Amino acid sequence: GLEINFAAREATIDGNVLTATKAGEVTVIATKAGDDDYNAVSSSAVTITVSKATPTGTPAYTKITTSGKTLADAALTAGSITPAGGTIAWNLGDAQTVSANTSYSWTYTPADTTNYNVLTGDITPYVVSTGGGGGGYVSTYAITVEYAKNGDVTVSHKSTYKGATVTVTVEPDKGYTLETLTVTDKNGKEIELTSKGDGKYTFKMPASKVTVKASFAEDNTMLNFFVDVPADAYYYDAVLWAVKEGITNGTSATTFSPDNPCTRAQMVTFLWRAAGSPEPTTNVCPFTDVNVDSYYGKAVLWAVEKGITNGTSETTFSPNATCTRAQMATFLCRMAGGKPVSSTIAFTDVKADAYYADSVQWAVENGITDGTGDNKFSPDATCTRAQMVTFL
Repeated sequence: GLEINFAAREATIDGNVLTATKAGEVTVIATKAGDDDYNAVSSSAVTITVSKATPTGTPAYTKITTSGKTLADAALTAGSITPAGGTIAWNLGDAQTVSANTSYSWTYTPADTTNYNVLTGDITPYVVSTGGGGGGYVSTYAITVEYAKNGDVTVSHKSTYKGATVTVTVEPDKGYTLETLTVTDKNGKEIELTSKGDGKYTFKMPASKVTVKASFAEDNTMLNFFVDVPADAYYYDAVLWAVKEGITNGTSATTFSPDNPCTRAQMVTFLWRAAGSPEPTTNVCPFTDVNVDSYYGKAVLWAVEKGITNGTSETTFSPNATCTRAQMATFLCRMAGGKPVSSTIAFTDVKADAYYADSVQWAVENGITDGTGDNKFSPDATCTRAQMVTFL
């Protein structure tokens, strides 16, 4: 609980954030456990005094005092003091100096934690005007966000002063991408945006309210590759990743054939490319049905060297045979050097003495597969190309 006594000054509270718009005192009183009222006793009260910030456009420091003791001046670092009746600590994160209009967290721990609660919150110092003459307090301007469906837009400030840096974060929904993002002042003039990458953009606040507008469009990135991979498919992200990483080129220039069976040659090639396409140490292949000059030749040599496969016999690899789900789990487990933690088999159709039992259990424990339903894994079922890139 917080009881506010701001000595007739101005302050607002939004959740745990206390914003001081004028200098003054704020008394923080711990609430007695189980009570609905405030308990203004000396052992539970801490007074935070906010002094005005240095009158510059971006203040280098402000002063925060508590119970008559100065917490901060310039170059403030994280720490704590012990006023009467408890301890108040503050945390600036990575900041080396405090800045106006920036929140810093504090924690007040009363001496009697049995009866009184620990309080936490943020205090935000204010900025004073840099204008000549009378000085006074800086004006702040509202930031409004307008956007269509299929994505989210957040801003670092609901309102702020001229010259402040505002960060806009854009998060499109799955299957969508940002189409337009604009920031305009009250007259409709567009404000320059700077991309910081990872969906973040910044702009300098003008002396005006601003409106942030965004629109989202379907992400047709995959259409540049494959027409048979819709954006809402469970394997969409996996296929897009596989293409970007050079793991697959599809079955043609425009198709991936997600429902086609994954052959053993395709499977070992996917694994080899995911490993960075390392050169095998030999070009002598133990399998009579593998041409080392084929697209999968080096992949097979590498897989044999790494102990990922022993082939379907001592002399055959069966590159054109379909890859089963059991083989898929075994190849992946061997590639990762994985071992299951539990000896309990998760599926009723996987026998404990099966060659793939440990690999399937490892795949389950690592979230690679949940089976095919009804407590079954379907080890002998064909692994499709969509399943393979998703598992990988």
